Amino acid sequence: MQPERLRELISPLKGKIGFYYENMIDGDKLSYNADHVFTAASVIKVPLFMYVAKLVSEGKLSWDQKVIVRDGDKKPSCGALLSLSGDIEVDIESLCRLMITLSDNTATNMLIRTVGIDELKRGFAQMGLVKTQIQRELFDDEAAAKGLENYISPEEIAMLLKQIYQRRFVSRQVSEKIESVMLLQQIRHKIPGYIGRKKKIANKTGEDSDTTHDAAIVFAQRPFVLVITSNDTDVPQTERFIREAALELYRENGEGE
Repeated sequence: MQPERLRELISPLKGKIGFYYENMIDGDKLSYNADHVFTAASVIKVPLFMYVAKLVSEGKLSWDQKVIVRDGDKKPSCGALLSLSGDIEVDIESLCRLMITLSDNTATNMLIRTVGIDELKRGFAQMGLVKTQIQRELFDDEAAAKGLENYISPEEIAMLLKQIYQRRFVSRQVSEKIESVMLLQQIRHKIPGYIGRKKKIANKTGEDSDTTHDAAIVFAQRPFVLVITSNDTDVPQTERFIREAALELYRENGEGE
């Protein structure tokens, strides 16, 4: 895709749009507002999962460590834990899987609480993240009223995906673990939407009333990472753009598995 074509696709869209593409074979790149900051929605769950996996690799957490989820902990919208009544004992690995594959907000908050906001801030900095920041749990209205928000930048999320693809995040084993969970993603109507929901794509979406994001490793014949973000946008219109741009790039790079 040429820069002129990208501008043509973006120009009708409302609000603020971010875009970052990088081919994993030849290093070809294409970006638009990629260094800008966007409210994160659920894409913040990618670096959160990665840092939890890092802590497990260091022996500071374990995948089978149990966390008690009480009724008062359960948060609305995405996920499965909200539908289960009473107190539930869930291990760290299951919380991570629910957080990524179903975008479970309760699972996310339990992980944030288990690790701690201050530790996550330190961890994100260790991972090389500057603009991508975690400042509060999800659905924390009190923190939001104080101006605390979670943020991402397209280029930083793409950097993390590239590390996973290249097996450079902590170790080959840790990178493969993260990728294997992302490949189980159930929310696949954006980047995978026109490509085909059964195609090999490891992605994580984010959405809110005027926000829609997707971040993915796309396993075309020439694999690539693609991160598309938006704030203050027309969500249906922007999601059509996400699907169209992803399909165009997929065809240019040769259809994969």
